[in-house]
Amino acid sequence: MRCIHSVTVLATTLLASLVGVGATPGAAATCASLADLALPHTTITAAQPVPAGTYTAPDGEVFTNLPAFCRVAATLTPTSDSDITIEVWMPLSNWNGDFLGTGNGGLGGVIVYNALAQVIPFNVAVANTDMGTSPAASQGGGVLTGHPEKQIDYATRSTHLMTVRSKRIIEAFYGEPPKSSSFVGCSTGGGQAIHEALPFPGDYDGIEAFAPGMNQTHNSASNIWNGQAFDGPANITMAQATAVTAAVVKQCSGKDGGLSTDNFLTDPRDCHWDPSALQCTGGSADAPTCLTAPQVAAVRKFYRGPINPRTGERIYAGRVRGSESNSGYPANNEALPLTSGPVHWALGNDFDWRTFDFDQDMGAVDDELAATLNANTADLEEFRSHGGKLILWQGFADPLIPVLNTIAYYDRLITSQMRDGRHDTAARKEAVRRTQEFARLFLAPGVGHCGGGAGPDTFDPATPMVQWLEQGIAPHQIIASKVVNGVTVFSRPLCPYPALPRYSGTGDSTQASSFVCLADEDHDDNQPPAPKYLDDGDNYPIVPITPTNDHDHGHDNH
Repeated sequence: MRCIHSVTVLATTLLASLVGVGATPGAAATCASLADLALPHTTITAAQPVPAGTYTAPDGEVFTNLPAFCRVAATLTPTSDSDITIEVWMPLSNWNGDFLGTGNGGLGGVIVYNALAQVIPFNVAVANTDMGTSPAASQGGGVLTGHPEKQIDYATRSTHLMTVRSKRIIEAFYGEPPKSSSFVGCSTGGGQAIHEALPFPGDYDGIEAFAPGMNQTHNSASNIWNGQAFDGPANITMAQATAVTAAVVKQCSGKDGGLSTDNFLTDPRDCHWDPSALQCTGGSADAPTCLTAPQVAAVRKFYRGPINPRTGERIYAGRVRGSESNSGYPANNEALPLTSGPVHWALGNDFDWRTFDFDQDMGAVDDELAATLNANTADLEEFRSHGGKLILWQGFADPLIPVLNTIAYYDRLITSQMRDGRHDTAARKEAVRRTQEFARLFLAPGVGHCGGGAGPDTFDPATPMVQWLEQGIAPHQIIASKVVNGVTVFSRPLCPYPALPRYSGTGDSTQASSFVCLADEDHDDNQPPAPKYLDDGDNYPIVPITPTNDHDHGHDNH
């Protein structure tokens, strides 16, 4: 959940379809006067009009060609141990009436100014929060150990309060509230998105959740699982990881619904390559990238995912074949203090991850934190009933947040739409239809974490969401491209799950128009966790939807 760069790219494309020069409302306040705006548990720390042109953000980043905007920064203190920073940027003229909340990355701790700067030219009011975790961005998750309120701020409260405070600030400035509100985020930001849809269904009309980090206690444990697997002599180099990916693609491409010429897998669940195929023999013919026996075992554990050693129950999904060399993998044990923060919040900063017990320690972490950090509950009826629309997207070769966990979550959404206790084929087909009325999942073949990889990772999620919200036209496919050095190499449709792209048999195989979306009927294993590892506890008292929806509620797990 370290990636944040793609969040800004996605935010930019989200706004591309919202562009429309609107009438400038009669402002109820000047920008500078917002410094005196009284909001609950909120201190306005900056309210400055920024002239058009070049702007140097507080973190030193320099942005050019920006329109004139009103920058408002605030510190929120909903508890005595909270210190949440938010920023809201509002066009000084031609606001189109829309508001966009943007996600953060990793453990937060900083405002993502790039997201704000890329969005503001599209005449949209935009906000971001540091999630209340500074200085976690530079010092790691250990700084939150012993601070349960900050952990709640990180998980849910900071994003919700950013949203309601931003709407109040926007209304004070323009004299009217936003006519439409959307949220976009990837990785940690995708987790923020799901946490918004579940307990705060009235915050946003449209939510884009990409590679969502919504199962944090188990994702943290999964990082430790991989760290233990690749520790010491089992650690593999980047060259070895690249060789593994190449061997996977060589064996399975063209047998998974994709093309034999693809250098990625369309559906890695159909690939059963075993790493023993690259095991070193000890002879002179061994390649430098062959795998030792401990490395073979480690790669198998990477695919398997964490399992309770006493009960055999699945804790979390493993990573898929074809993802091994994406996004900076193989596993880097030096990064574990940053990526396994929640485990330390529960067990203490002196806890040695190498001794983590996936039975007793996992239970202790879940008892302490599942109700705060996880969003496994697949019940979005309140969001649906309010007219909310959800687009989930993830790369099918993501090694950081298992794509199978996202698929299994969507499968639970489908199950939640089953009627009369029926679970036959016809009932599932109807449940898929009902689910797709408000939530759709798109899987990008060969794409890594929030982008990258060999697959098509450049696309516009904006038009589908805008058409869905404003015209009631649900997205039947999203065209994605692979762009290298500014040149489009090929395009492929992304299909609403359970459909996947299949070559039609005729036409240019580099063009999306030569592919169709067909339902995948393979009954693949999405490695769903055991029910005990999906129990978030009584952590989601849904906040009622009100005309202002302005309140300080985060979920209360006490």
